[in-house]
Amino acid sequence: MNPIIKQYLDNIETYLIQIPVVTSYQILRREIAATDGKLRVKVMLSDGSSAELFEYVAESRGHIHLLKYSLHWQDANGKLVKRWDNAPHHPNLPNAPHHIHSRDGSIQDAKQIPDILLVIVEIEQVLG
Repeated sequence: MNPIIKQYLDNIETYLIQIPVVTSYQILRREIAATDGKLRVKVMLSDGSSAELFEYVAESRGHIHLLKYSLHWQDANGKLVKRWDNAPHHPNLPNAPHHIHSRDGSIQDAKQIPDILLVIVEIEQVLG
């Protein structure tokens, strides 16, 4: 088990406990190996919406590198609010494969590579 990845995933869980817009969460998958790790968590939010958040990370020379992610936020009726991911199906975007799916069906370039904490902060700003 990689202690740097363990600390990284522990920090995410600590943040989920502390942030007021998160009413509950469930760890669906948490794996830590010698050089990489995966986290999938379902988060229930104060307005009845939810987010299913997945990250696959690797550690190299003390640094965490985000390899794959899918960060999906949906409203209480199960309709997409926003999804951030790096699946390689929009190669024409400037920061491909990083992109954002919006409620209206549009696809936008992700100018900043998101992670679970960044997405939770954005959700918190929207929900206030």
